[in-house]
Amino acid sequence: MNRFFWKYLLPLLLLAAGCEKTVVEMSDGGTADLVLNLALDGKPAELALTKASDPELLESEGLRTLRIIVSQGTPGQDGFKIIYNEKFTADNGSSASSPVLQYGTVTIPDVPVGQAGIYCIGNEESLGKFYNNETITAELENSPKLVMVDMDNEYFPQPEAGIRTCGLPISGHRTGVNVREGMGPINIEMRRLAVKLNLTVENATSSTLTLEGVSYGKFSGDRLYVFPTQNLDVPSDINYSDFAFGTAVPGGESIAIKVGPLGSDGSEGIYRAYIYPTYAFRGVTGENPYTVSLNVRNESGTVLTNLQDPRTFGEGHTFFRANTQVNIRARITSETDVSIRFDVMAWDEYGIDVPDFE
Repeated sequence: MNRFFWKYLLPLLLLAAGCEKTVVEMSDGGTADLVLNLALDGKPAELALTKASDPELLESEGLRTLRIIVSQGTPGQDGFKIIYNEKFTADNGSSASSPVLQYGTVTIPDVPVGQAGIYCIGNEESLGKFYNNETITAELENSPKLVMVDMDNEYFPQPEAGIRTCGLPISGHRTGVNVREGMGPINIEMRRLAVKLNLTVENATSSTLTLEGVSYGKFSGDRLYVFPTQNLDVPSDINYSDFAFGTAVPGGESIAIKVGPLGSDGSEGIYRAYIYPTYAFRGVTGENPYTVSLNVRNESGTVLTNLQDPRTFGEGHTFFRANTQVNIRARITSETDVSIRFDVMAWDEYGIDVPDFE
């Protein structure tokens, strides 16, 4: 990662459209410029990253807004305060191919020397948040990992279409930074606080089918840590529920994905969804909650009810970490049967291949 930062060090583009900034005046005790090198998926973090700037990235999976916060002291202890809080936004209008602003490097001037915390939050709107000084101070003092509770699952789970406005939550942080004159850059790797479910439906029958709905088992959590400290770090009081899309939701509209017969160009259909990191199965007692079921209609309009029975896809996995994707392949072999294969990979491994069916 160090080689990446030296190779791709970028100058700060000074102002993004719609920039809001808060700097707290400090008593004169010496200051230093703080240089941050931000990365996402092993690349310089770009504001408003779109499919146009990275063909391998799905629209809305990158940074749309970026808030950078610097604190002095330790949350919950005397002397803790926010000394810098700036939010950058990019006005890319209605076109995803509009010019983007890059933030490989950000320089924060005149940071007081001493211990500091650095907090970067991308797309706070995706969590319904606005982290001004008052809000971020209160929430960090309540939980240094910044727990976010989504009690009624208002913000997640989301289908792919549901993240087009606000994107996905993204974060990175460093605490206990010793700010001093002449210090080198601080490297911060940001990551998405979500798990991507890539469902590929393969039609191995001789007629066209329509995927109208998808339902999953009880593994969608109602809270997460915005600043986790481990690869697998979910709140201990998290609650899990099942979730569904399209006609699998009572009164829901069909997602209407046509899947042609075996051998045709359209014999596969893909449906994506996003959830918080999950540790829903402890693997000791109880049923595996990692299941999927399909609402499918054939050419004559008949709903294939046998495909609505839950099929397990998470064998051997008790959790799914943030910034990973779960690739599920459901092969419909008849109007009464479907076979499931799956694998798990890092978000930046863009392929969604899974083991072939035998």
